This record gives sequence, structure tokens and C-alpha cells, in this order.
Amino acid sequence: MSDPGAGGRRGPGVGLVLAAAGSAILVVGLAVVILLMVRGPAGDGAETVATSTSGTATTSVVDGPPGFIEECSDSGEAVLPRSGRGTEATSCAFAVAVRDAYFRTARPGDPAMVEAVSPTTGQSYEMGCIDNHNSGGIICRGGDNAVVYLY
Repeated sequence: MSDPGAGGRRGPGVGLVLAAAGSAILVVGLAVVILLMVRGPAGDGAETVATSTSGTATTSVVDGPPGFIEECSDSGEAVLPRSGRGTEATSCAFAVAVRDAYFRTARPGDPAMVEAVSPTTGQSYEMGCIDNHNSGGIICRGGDNAVVYLY
């Protein structure tokens, strides 16, 4: 005689293991996506910026984090007082909006996903912000190829 309760029945532990494995895969996948989204460009921290005054081109070297193009604001505060743009697609007005959104959302230095409205387009964009190990500041990436530095 066979035991009718010993058939193909599985205990509740198998379902919990499968749920935990699925959750772990989801968390790792999200971490990879965020890491790829906020990966910063390489650079040495000093970028050459071309400016034009009265039709004459001049060049100047500015100090900032690697990949930095232009400083957009300086609040004078002790922690991360400045914002800067890292791509031509990023406006200074948006860099300032991202800085404001970051400080509303996170403690200085903490990674965060922030939502900022572009004063140029009027649209809201999600930005992933993480520690910029190259400069000690924060780098935020997202939107339409937007890169913002907080330093």
C-alpha cells in the first residue's frame, strides 16, 4: 500500500525559495540598470571650454569634476554647493533643477533617483544620482542624455 499524502505534494518552503530567487534576480537586474544609467564619462577633471567674445574664439581651462563642461550654479553652501552640466544636451537651468531635486530627495552624498522638471522643455525627467568617485561629488544621469554634476 502506498501513502496517499506522499504523492507529488511539495512543502511551502519550495514556493518561498522560488519567490526569494526571483526577488534576488529582480534586485540584481535593477542594480545593473541603475549602474549603467549613472556610469560617468572618463576625463581628467580639467576640460577645455571654447568661448567666443566679439567673434574671436578663445580657450580657457576650468576646474571641475571629470567630464564637466560648464559650472551652472554655486549656492555657497558647505556641502555640494555647485552644479554643472556634463553634456551639450544638458542646460544649466536643468542642472540647477536637478540639484534642487536632489537636495529635496536625498541626504548629501547618498545615491538617489530624483525627478526634475526642465525649465527649457517643461517636461519632467528621472535622473539617477550616485557618488562620483572621480571627484567626491555626485553625478546624475538620465533624461535625454543629460548629465549633471553636483560638487
